[in-house]
Order: sequence, then structure tokens, then C-alpha cells
Amino acid sequence: MSTKLTLLELLTENTGTYISGQEIADQLGISRNSVWKAVKKLQDQGYEIESMPSRGYRLVNTGDILSADYLKENIKHPCRITVMEKTGSTNNEAKAFKDLSLPQIVLANEQTGGRGRLGRTFHSPAGAGLYMSMAFQPDFGLDRAMLTTAMSAVAAARAIERVTGLNPKIKWVNDIYLNGKKVCGILTEAESNFETGRIEKIIVGIGVNCFEAALPEELKDIATYLENPQKEFSRNELAAAIANEFFGMLADFNKVQMLREYKSRSFILGEQIMIFNPAIARSIGRPENRLSEGIRARAIDIDENGGLVIEFLEGRRSREMETLTTGEITVRKGWE
Repeated sequence: MSTKLTLLELLTENTGTYISGQEIADQLGISRNSVWKAVKKLQDQGYEIESMPSRGYRLVNTGDILSADYLKENIKHPCRITVMEKTGSTNNEAKAFKDLSLPQIVLANEQTGGRGRLGRTFHSPAGAGLYMSMAFQPDFGLDRAMLTTAMSAVAAARAIERVTGLNPKIKWVNDIYLNGKKVCGILTEAESNFETGRIEKIIVGIGVNCFEAALPEELKDIATYLENPQKEFSRNELAAAIANEFFGMLADFNKVQMLREYKSRSFILGEQIMIFNPAIARSIGRPENRLSEGIRARAIDIDENGGLVIEFLEGRRSREMETLTTGEITVRKGWE
């Protein structure tokens, strides 16, 4: 661990208490001048550290500052890391990376134009969430690329569970839920070369509502944050855990095991759901003026490609089965 991070750890353990420069130097085995330089670097990153002659240094408030240094030391897989104070969308930033000889990870303290699926926006207040995108050049084809979103959901769920002690669930295809409310969204995008037919870049954007913040009125009943974690955590810890889980699964890909875990974490299987898909609505005999309405169905299974196997519960295809590879669903409990 670097001198700067070791110092931060020491100051954090003694938050609010002064520690003399000499005591720090003795504990870390460095010079007083090295202590001063490390303190200056932490202050430059936004940490509020007070210094007082003859008393030493103290960390006033730990806050939750994203640290590229922390991530570089705690992400086990070789990658390049960019940390930004503010951006429109981390996925858009990741799209601009040309050199993917190593995976690129970009994080922002705030997003002003975070994007979700189907053109939706993702609420991204400053300091309250983890907004990160991972871009990499795949060495596999389209069939496996289609499983990237499912793998991302498993990685995010694992990381949240490990870092917070909470028990997140997955809603097909890419949302993470806690206690029936959305806490994390995932947006996977790919860029392909039309001439070669190869996928040249995959971008996985992950947004997690970490800490309590005012939610827009329209989200209050459907979204939440990592409420009442069983242990304290930081966004740095969570980001490193997500990256380690994702790139670990990518390097040692096991389709059967991944899908088994995806299914075990799903909370929709066996439940009655609503499907929103105009093409399917047309196929069950809906008139044109009702194509945007939800279609009643039951979630049966997740197939070997991550598709959702459903049974229609209405219309001329009632009791028929179909596998969805894309689309939007909601869970509806309490139907007769």
C-alpha cells in the first residue's frame, strides 16, 4: 500500500484526533518530510486534514471521496482508471477511449446525464452514488457477449453483498433490487465493426444508489439506496469489489455457474409480470391503440443465453410459452 493510503488509513482510525508528525513517521517508517508530502496529496484530493504546530495532523471528516490511488491498489486486474468530479455520462466517457490494450474504468462523483435502458435517465446526485463504466475489448463472439449484462448483474450483486452485508436480488435483465425497490441499474453497450463482424468494444455502465439522498417524486416508491448496511462501506470499496468480481468472472468464464447464480438471485421467477413490448402485444391480438399497455404473463425460467422464458396469461396466445431476449417487465403481485 502506498504511503498516502497508509497515512489515510491511520488518520481514519483516529478521525478527529491529532497525531504528531513524528508519531506518524515512526509508525509508517518514513521521514517527517514524507509525512508532510503525503498529507498535501490527500488534501489536494479533497480530504479535510487539519495541521497544528506541536499537535500534528487530524482528519476532520472522512467523507467518501473517490480515489484513483485506492482503486489502483485494490483492483486485482490490470486496468486504467479515470476519476472525474462531474460528467454527463460515464458510459459516454468510456466510449471515447481508443486504447483498450488494458480495460478502462471511469468513475464520476456526479452525473448530469446518466442513462438507463430505453432512453431513460438515471438519477445521479453528487456524492450519493457510485457511477462507473468499464470498457474492454472482448476476445469472444456475439453469443457470449449477450451474457455480459447478466454477468454484470451477478458481479454487482456479489459486490454489494460482500461490501455491505445486504442481500440484493436481480430483476431481469439488469436491475438490482433491495426490499422490492431498485438500488442499481446496469446499461451494457457494444460497438462492432461492420466489415469484420467483430465486437470491438463492450461498455458496462453501473449506477448504484449508495447513500441517502432526496429522490425525485416519481422515484420515491420504486427506488432506494443501500439502506442500513450491516457494515460501513465506501464507494471506493464497492467500485473495487464490482471490478474484481466482473473481471474475475470474465477471465474465468463459467456460463453454467454464472447462470445458476443469476437464477438463484432472481426474484421474478414464478411471479406474475407485465411485459411491455408492442410487437408482442400485436401478436396476442391487441388493437393498435393498446400496444403500449402491459401484457400479463408469468416468469418461468432463465434460458442458457440469459433469455427470460415466460408464459402468456392473456390474449390469443394465453398459456403459450416464449423466450424474451429484450424488453421491459414489471412484477405484479396479488393478481387473482
